[in-house]
Amino acid sequence: MIESYTETSTQIAQRAGVLSETVRNYDALGLLDSIRLANGVRLFKPSAADLVRQLKIARIANRGNRGRRRKAA
Repeated sequence: MIESYTETSTQIAQRAGVLSETVRNYDALGLLDSIRLANGVRLFKPSAADLVRQLKIARIANRGNRGRRRKAA
């Protein structure tokens, strides 16, 4: 239902602690569910902030694994 899409990318970004550009990028990659209004504004479900937080945590965790090689068994 369109009524459940109530928050803008800026609102989601503020609640998730990221830049609004990050939210737009995740949306462009298909990681978030959004609708676009005729004026170009993206609307998200409020639960998108939780998903963005999880993606942020995963991205940070992945940074620690860059450049590390697994030891041969």
